[in-house]
Parts: sequence; structure tokens; C-alpha cells
Amino acid sequence: MNHFSPFAAVALLGALLFGTGCDRSGGDAPQAEETVTVHLNLIGDFNVEVDQEPLTRAESSDDAYAINVTYEDGQYAYGLFDNVADMTITLLSNHRYTVECCLVKNAKNTLFYGQAFNNAYTGYAYPFQTSSSNSTLVNNRFVIGNGVKFTGLQSGNAHLHSNSSPSTSNYSKYAPGVNRFYGRTSGYEPVPNGTIDVYLKRVVFGARFEVEGLQEGSLKIEAGDFYTSTKSANGLWSEQIYTFPGVFDVWNNDLPLVFNVKLTYTSDRGQGSGTLWNITQNREVQFKRNVMTTVTAKVNPDLSGLTFDIAEEEMDPDNEIYLGINTDGLIDIIVNPNN
Repeated sequence: MNHFSPFAAVALLGALLFGTGCDRSGGDAPQAEETVTVHLNLIGDFNVEVDQEPLTRAESSDDAYAINVTYEDGQYAYGLFDNVADMTITLLSNHRYTVECCLVKNAKNTLFYGQAFNNAYTGYAYPFQTSSSNSTLVNNRFVIGNGVKFTGLQSGNAHLHSNSSPSTSNYSKYAPGVNRFYGRTSGYEPVPNGTIDVYLKRVVFGARFEVEGLQEGSLKIEAGDFYTSTKSANGLWSEQIYTFPGVFDVWNNDLPLVFNVKLTYTSDRGQGSGTLWNITQNREVQFKRNVMTTVTAKVNPDLSGLTFDIAEEEMDPDNEIYLGINTDGLIDIIVNPNN
């Protein structure tokens, strides 16, 4: 197998490739390896609606797709997209490629867009930071051969949009409210007009916290390092999705997160925190991928203790990806590489 660096590939592809999908580069094209044009085919493990039409080149969505392409010699290309019709790339033949994709649904309304880390360059920060910049613009094309890649696709970190202060970024380890997907495929050998299938998994877990039997006083719930709240009323306290801190790990092995959930009840009957009516209880709880875990904290009527009720259910899918859908239910990005 020949080894041809992506930097040499830039010169080779300068006169050939980027009608729609890639950056154009100058230089004399060496008479070396052949190239083939392929497009991406994203397949999901979630429910989809089958009556959606694919986006055209003139359209974009509120979703954002970050894609890294590597091969034996290292980084080959990267690109940030909001239009699936532009996901076309020209590859060197006789090589095997790895493609990873991070999709954030409704990214334009949930992720921070601006100048994170006092960076003068405006764009999307985590999870779309690269090896050369903390901010990235959506440009709907692959940039080939400059060695730059997305560095945050495999972790759950994100800069979140703030409705109250849009110019301020809110950095979060668990990215509450961000509906995120990740996929990776390896060993792809390009063929003319071929497709690269990338299977996306939803890499979030759901947590719902409810309280029963709270007649007086207050109850504090602490769930690991992702949730803390103190309330003085019964009912639903919170229902939210969170990104796994290790996106690649959960995509690869589906292991749940195990957190210590601590309940601290403080009664109004005594003076101060030393009253005998105060109660503390702990329990380890598993939070699984694409599952809503409900933690119900129950305060015994006689204040003799606290109990846990744990329930799991498949998450209600706010996870349709509006692309072209085949009759078999698989997501298929419909692209004509020759356009």
C-alpha cells in the first residue's frame, strides 16, 4: 500500500476535486495516486420519521455535524456542516480511511456561538474546537491536507448557549439539554461514487428527579457531580438529558454511569442542622445510554427515614434526524457527487 501524506494530496487534488465538497488548493498536481469521490451515509440506532425530504444545497438546518477523516498517514480532512447535501469528499485510492462524526441536534440554539476563551475568532467552541482554534465556523466543506482536526468529539464537554446572556459561554462537562450523537467507522476503502456508512449512537442519558411525602422542611438531592438541587415541595423537580463525559467510551461499550445519589432532609421542627429530625440517605444509581432514569425520593410520614424508588424507561425520542429516509428506516444522505 502506498503512503501519500495529505499535504501532498492537496497538490494532487487542486485541479480535480472541490466542486462542492472540499477546499481548493493550488500547486502542481503530481502524477501519482488516483482519486475517487464518495459521500457519507449516516445510519442511526434511533426512531426516525419516514416522510422527510433530504435538504437541498440551498438549505441548512439547526443541526451541526463535525466530521474527522483520517488514514494511515494521519489526519486527512475535517469539516463542520449544517447541510447534509454537502458531505462529499474526494479521497486518494489505495488507502483505508477512518471517519468519525459528531452530530448535535438543534446545535444553533443549544451551543454557544461567539468568542470562547477570549478567542478573537468567532464560531462554535466545544465540542467543535479544533487542533488550531477554539472556535469553528460552519462552512459545509471538507478542508483537506492542513493537518487540522476536531479534538473534542470523543468527550462530553460543551459550551452552552445562555438565553439570559447570549454573549457569555457556559462551559459544561455534561452538557445538559444537548442532544448529541456519535459514530465512527474504520477500514473504508474508497470506490468511485461510493458511500461511507457511519453508524451514529445517541450518547446521552436522561435523569428525572421527583419527591414524595415532603410535608415540611426541605430536601436536597445530589447526584454525582452533574445535579444538585434543594426544594421544599413535592412533585417533579427536574427532567433533563445529559451527555456522557466519555462519548467514545459509551459509544464503544455502552457501559452506564454509576453515581452516588445523596438525599439530605432538613426539618423545620428543630433548631439548626443538629435536630434529630434531619435525615441523610445514599444510594448508587446507574444511568444508561438513551434511557430516562427516574429517581423518586420518598420522605416517610413519621420522618423515620428516606427511601429511593428507581425506574427506567426508553427515552422519549426528540431525536429524529431530518434527512432522506429509505423505506427500510435507515437514514441515507442523498447526494449526487457529480453535482
